[in-house]
Amino acid sequence: MSKKTLADLGDLKGKKVLIRVDFNVPLDKKTGAVKNDRRIRGALPTIRKLLDSGAAVIAMSHLGRPEKATPEERKNLALDKVAARFGELLGRPVKKAADEVVGPAVTAVVREMKPGEVVLLENLRFDPREQKNDPGFAAAIAALGDAYVNDAFGTCHNDKDASMVAVPAALKAAGKPRAVGLLVARELEVIEELMGHPKRPLLGIMGGAKVSDKIAFIQVLLSKVDHLLIGGKMTYTFLKAQGVDIGSTRVADEELVAAAPLLQYVGTKITLPVDSLAAKSDDLDATQVFEGPIPTGYEGVDIGPKTLALYAEKIRHSGTVIWNGPVGWFEKPAFSAGTKGIAVAMAGCNAVTVVGGGETAEAVEQFGYDTKMTHVSTGGGAFLAYVEGKPFQSLAQIDDN
Repeated sequence: MSKKTLADLGDLKGKKVLIRVDFNVPLDKKTGAVKNDRRIRGALPTIRKLLDSGAAVIAMSHLGRPEKATPEERKNLALDKVAARFGELLGRPVKKAADEVVGPAVTAVVREMKPGEVVLLENLRFDPREQKNDPGFAAAIAALGDAYVNDAFGTCHNDKDASMVAVPAALKAAGKPRAVGLLVARELEVIEELMGHPKRPLLGIMGGAKVSDKIAFIQVLLSKVDHLLIGGKMTYTFLKAQGVDIGSTRVADEELVAAAPLLQYVGTKITLPVDSLAAKSDDLDATQVFEGPIPTGYEGVDIGPKTLALYAEKIRHSGTVIWNGPVGWFEKPAFSAGTKGIAVAMAGCNAVTVVGGGETAEAVEQFGYDTKMTHVSTGGGAFLAYVEGKPFQSLAQIDDN
């Protein structure tokens, strides 16, 4: 990899290291408690390595969308409970700097930090300058640290966030080193190997709702993979575009337009489900499996058993499998068989298995198969964008080797 890593930062004893983490974790809407700490756990190896080197760590992250939240919702977006959970997982106290992102109170807390201590800044998006790459805001944060580490792969594609772009730029101007953390380094290595030198056959599995959101990703996959399996709601976009009746399943016109140029690959490089689990629109408990057309009054909610068997067989004969997007409405147990079945098949095969973050990662963890995959990405949108080959300004700010 061409970017500097932790090993390139030199002697950090007595230094204060700014680390951008992705603690944008799901919260309980009523209590604000952390519901899933996977992203916090993902940053721990880097933070522990920094602390073991004698550094003090100043962690920073955004959480949710405070600019769109009600006053009550905004209270839950403060990072107090995230800091508490962070400390529990780290096994040492984590202090939240203050109730503001930058300012005299924050500077005072950081000034008193000793080696081995950890401070978490307040939710970066509490300050509107964070999403404007504001140079003054960035300079105030940059002044807190002696070095910068980007270990927030899930936000690497957010090129307007000051903490991702303007802050490391300010450290560069001050002659301070910048590197990627262990998590980001691993993500980049896996994706670059996946796209450059995969073990073949390379199989792609694409699910989720909208073709239009992933059209660029699908087109890149088609240029790389040996075969692509389709699932999720986008299944019905492809079927409708082929003239197949999909019952009461709703598909927007723009989705049909997005799918049109991909139809030429169906039956050769793209495989569509051969059956679907559908539920009655007015009674989701009433389900039936249909091969081919879906009757009016029913909506497709998952791939069917014959499709799952077909897909599992293709997974078994693959050298590498890359999966992005659940193949059904997995949050509902009655509609989760397809997504769980794909996870089971991948966990049990001999292939290199890569899960592309977001909902897919949540599903794999929910079913208990995350540790059985070769790699589960921590970034949904970032994973898609990096595979597509989009340049990341955040990574451009990191020192080259």
